[in-house]
Amino acid sequence: MVRAEAHEHIYTPVARELEQVFEAIIGVAEGEAEHPAELDERLLHVLAAPGKRVRPAITLLTSQLWGRPPDERTIKMATAVELLHIATLIHDDTVDSADTRRGHATASSLWGGNVAVLLGDYVFATSAKFVCDTHSIRLIRRFAETIAELSRGELHEILKAWQPGIDREQYFIRIFDKTASLFATSAESGAVLGDADEDATAQLRDYGYNLGMAYQVFDDLLDYESTSEQLGKPACHDLSEGVMTLPAIIAYESGSARDEIDALFETPQGERSVPLQRAVEAISRSGALDEARSVAKDFASRSAMALADIRPSRSLDSLLELARYASNRRS
Repeated sequence: MVRAEAHEHIYTPVARELEQVFEAIIGVAEGEAEHPAELDERLLHVLAAPGKRVRPAITLLTSQLWGRPPDERTIKMATAVELLHIATLIHDDTVDSADTRRGHATASSLWGGNVAVLLGDYVFATSAKFVCDTHSIRLIRRFAETIAELSRGELHEILKAWQPGIDREQYFIRIFDKTASLFATSAESGAVLGDADEDATAQLRDYGYNLGMAYQVFDDLLDYESTSEQLGKPACHDLSEGVMTLPAIIAYESGSARDEIDALFETPQGERSVPLQRAVEAISRSGALDEARSVAKDFASRSAMALADIRPSRSLDSLLELARYASNRRS
């Protein structure tokens, strides 16, 4: 059984199918006879880490909106979506030199960057095998596009690090690529497999896009508002790595924290502790956190509005509840 979360009730309409998804994921970790035991052990570590299960739940829930229960193809797609998400986390943690994720040691901290990258590659490739089992060329292509978008978003973040002049438009493009693209694909794929028409499929993709954007803006906000223990990873990590997220962008554009951010970005590595603290304090005083929260809530509201024409059902209720959860996240 997977770990219960505070929003567990949202998944009730697809609880059985979610269990099947995670049984399939653990099955990947158990491997085949020719796998060395060391590989199986490492895969089990990265695949069994607890998560919120939002993305596969979206695929399963959207597939039911037209009265068709999730079938084997939908479960395969939901499994692919979660495996792709896990693969990106393995690579992200390696790039970021992160020691923990959700309170668990990262692959790179345990076995080094080389092993972690190859583990991530293995999970990426395995996710593609699952999506191929849907036998949908449309979804296979969309999945490939999503992998490219995820990679592009991370590259954008790395290449623009330590550049304070990032504007909101660049930021929104980046967070679509690195986060909202997979949310959009999760929702679109469920609609396609649930036999939605093109208008409804577009609405569900819009739902996923806005939900993903809200999710990432809140992630970036929580980086300033939560402790490392609450986040399961280091707090204020983005700014310490020279990454401008929405709170910093708002505070920089208004001039409220421009001097402090400039001073941080001009400070040599190894001497940034005090300038980082000053920049975080200036951003927190500026009102940027409240403005960022308003932006996130607006995205969450748009995600709910995208469902306005969908007929009522328990699955619709859950999707709307996910939008409400996204606008009030605390972890």
